[in-house]
Amino acid sequence: MTVRAQAAVRPPAALLAPWWRLPQLAGVLAHAFAPAAARPRWLRAVFAPFWLIETAVHRCARRVMCCGPATLVLRQPQSWARSLLQTLLLLPCVVAVFSAMLVPVCLAAAGVGGAVAGLDGSRYTMTGVLLLVAVLLLWQVASVMRAAPVGLRLRRDVKVLRGQGRWAEVGSLAGGRDGQATRDLVRSVLVFADDHGIALVAVAADERLGGLYGRVGFVPLSPTSPVLVRRPRPSGSSWRPAPRAADAGSSEVEI
Repeated sequence: MTVRAQAAVRPPAALLAPWWRLPQLAGVLAHAFAPAAARPRWLRAVFAPFWLIETAVHRCARRVMCCGPATLVLRQPQSWARSLLQTLLLLPCVVAVFSAMLVPVCLAAAGVGGAVAGLDGSRYTMTGVLLLVAVLLLWQVASVMRAAPVGLRLRRDVKVLRGQGRWAEVGSLAGGRDGQATRDLVRSVLVFADDHGIALVAVAADERLGGLYGRVGFVPLSPTSPVLVRRPRPSGSSWRPAPRAADAGSSEVEI
């Protein structure tokens, strides 16, 4: 998508997720966004490598915000040429990271198979591991792609924001079991957006999440659009969330 917009504003270093925390955030995202059919919940942990790569890619573009275990992705529009350049530069890194995680697992499986059934066992075990990884990867990708139509709708509807100043898309917000960290992260992002005149857009996955967005000032972009927008407020007047009993008792906070 080609977008003529003002230059992106760099978020403060305190908001950016440190590299050493990415594995933890990947675990939080895996539990929040792994395929819904992945049961029991501990099974969702096997999808963490996928989210680690996803998070690392966004972190290279300075899009991953965090506060403790709470995290979100803040995407500001950029030209297609810059997006293409980032993709070309990051692709070798993605392949390298994926290989670094997969090769030790395959070698370990081959060693176990070889010890049990010789050369054939080593070969069959490694093949089985590769097939299992491929199935899990396709399962996660298919789950994510179910949201693709909504993402396309968002990019179509936000065209009305062109020429109206800066805007950014909020996505992948999850806080695990730490509701306070999630509230602190949301508060910090709102303050950052207001201080720089950035409108925030998002899509709520269900009515509960729509209510949460409404509490922080998001409203429908148009009567027929699923896209929600929060216009920037005067600096220093950002919404300040107050802890609620419903939030305190929640085991997981996601948007």
